[in-house]
Amino acid sequence: MNGSEKRPSALRVKGLDSPHGVWEPRTVFVSMVAVLMVGPTAVELTGFVEMAGESPTRSDGPGIVLLWLPFLFCVGVPAAVLGAVFGVLPTLSVAVWMARRCAGRHVRWILVVASCWAAAVALWPAVVDGGPGIWLPVWLSGTVVLSTVALLTRWAVTRGRPYWTVVGVGLMSAVAVVAVGSLAYGTGLVEEYAPPGVHASDLVGTWNDGHGGTLRLGKEGRTVATNTRGERWEVALPDGRCEGSGTWTFERNDNPWLQSVNIDAGDCWPEQWTLGGTAGRPKLNYEYGDPDSPDWYVLTR
Repeated sequence: MNGSEKRPSALRVKGLDSPHGVWEPRTVFVSMVAVLMVGPTAVELTGFVEMAGESPTRSDGPGIVLLWLPFLFCVGVPAAVLGAVFGVLPTLSVAVWMARRCAGRHVRWILVVASCWAAAVALWPAVVDGGPGIWLPVWLSGTVVLSTVALLTRWAVTRGRPYWTVVGVGLMSAVAVVAVGSLAYGTGLVEEYAPPGVHASDLVGTWNDGHGGTLRLGKEGRTVATNTRGERWEVALPDGRCEGSGTWTFERNDNPWLQSVNIDAGDCWPEQWTLGGTAGRPKLNYEYGDPDSPDWYVLTR
């Protein structure tokens, strides 16, 4: 080819000039590899974000990706197939179709389609679990991930070695995220969340769960639980609530994550409570349920 000849557009080089061309085997496999390679970077980003956010337990941080690697590259293969077939490839197909029917660059339509697809998918966790408040973060994160994988696939299939291109980009992005995140936390630009350090006197008062349950911690070490939720259901009220009176003690520790409150009120909570929240709005957290995926009973004041 003469160097002065006009190079065809990126989407026409490998047959991506039509919605049907998107489903060629080469593109399908490239999109699957892209989903797999974006996984570690997404886990790292999630780890860094969780470090700054309030949580009942200390975040594992981006290092959790090392434990996830066997899962991501073994069990994650079916997820990559599903992500490519039901997310990336439909996004590319619709974007190519829209670019042919309407004016505009393919990149713009990829972003638009990915945003709409993520908005629809985000409705499921919002309806099933988290309510309206969870829709926005799920939509934003879904848009970013889907757009990134779709754009990476689109670009990689125009290269001579698309699979190595995707692997290289995935590795570089993972290293870049660790470098930028470590710099942000190391310089204090972003601070890691930690529970507030408190004294026993700071805990005195009435705590509530937002559903009619209250727990009163007295100065003299006495406590009264009214209509609260108990872990030991055999001593709970018929509707799963628990009431009783007893004593409480506070175990202070220089490490705020190791502070704990022992509450002995009607045999409702056999384990310790931990501190959470902020200095202006502290919380008492109680872990129950499956240790690998616990639920939290939270009291505020």
